[in-house]
Amino acid sequence: MTKKISVIIPSLGRWNRLIQCIESILKQKREYPLEIIVILDGVSSIEAEGRLRSAISGAGDMIIDASLNRRGSPRAKNDGARLSTGDVLVFVDDDITAEAEWLSTIVESISDDVVGVGGAERKPQRIDIFRNIWFRVNGNVTGKVGFTGQVISNFTPTKCEPEQVDCLAGCNMAFSRAAFENCNGFDECYGGNAYREETDLCLRISRFGKLIFLPKAVVFHHEEPSGGNTPNSIRDWHYWYHRNNTYFFMKNLNGHRLSRISLHILNEILLAVVRMIAGRTMSPISTMYRGFKDGKAVYNRDPVG
Repeated sequence: MTKKISVIIPSLGRWNRLIQCIESILKQKREYPLEIIVILDGVSSIEAEGRLRSAISGAGDMIIDASLNRRGSPRAKNDGARLSTGDVLVFVDDDITAEAEWLSTIVESISDDVVGVGGAERKPQRIDIFRNIWFRVNGNVTGKVGFTGQVISNFTPTKCEPEQVDCLAGCNMAFSRAAFENCNGFDECYGGNAYREETDLCLRISRFGKLIFLPKAVVFHHEEPSGGNTPNSIRDWHYWYHRNNTYFFMKNLNGHRLSRISLHILNEILLAVVRMIAGRTMSPISTMYRGFKDGKAVYNRDPVG
């Protein structure tokens, strides 16, 4: 049976990058029906669809939703999934461009026992020497979630063979529709920069089958400094990091156990201390405390998610 593919793109304030993203998707080699769902967050205009269609030639089956204002990343993606009709749901950021065989590599890897796949991300504007050292120290693993909430991403294109992982890169991942619906999609409790929204989904959806990392399914992630989930300030980003990370930990990793929550708190404090020393300010400590407290409160209000 031919699979229909729905590519879902939430977008906020990145018009030129969004156009480049859609154009790279339209150039994909494919032998299956394709629809593109664009969720224009922060835009509420009847002119939005016309502007986008006029900017994209040969868009074909493209659905554009500009009906709400600032709904946030998890809700935007869930809205996109609800509008879609595909058997495979592909989620990408609006500031990526995809290599020619990216989509076919992803689609061909979804099967009865593989419910989610994701590819590599190249970051043309970033040279991450310290991150690369960190990955090597941790055995060069990919998509690993630790029991204290620590996540080793390492979604680089330097690997060659597919491998089973705990989580996928949020800018480049796909799921079978059945598995996505079985776990009720993205948890909309992840606010602000939506940190850990995709990791949370991956842990829940992996109950229904395997998650596979595909090094050859490559996108270029341009990581625009504004738009999308970019916060208003670095302090704001730190707050949402600690808040969402704590909620993620409490929800998914037995956060009610004293031994584990103690290690989680220690990790959060150590990170805040590093940021305090680097920035020569005490604000990361108070921001960490507020984020931890609020993340725990969100979990206590909604422990199921």
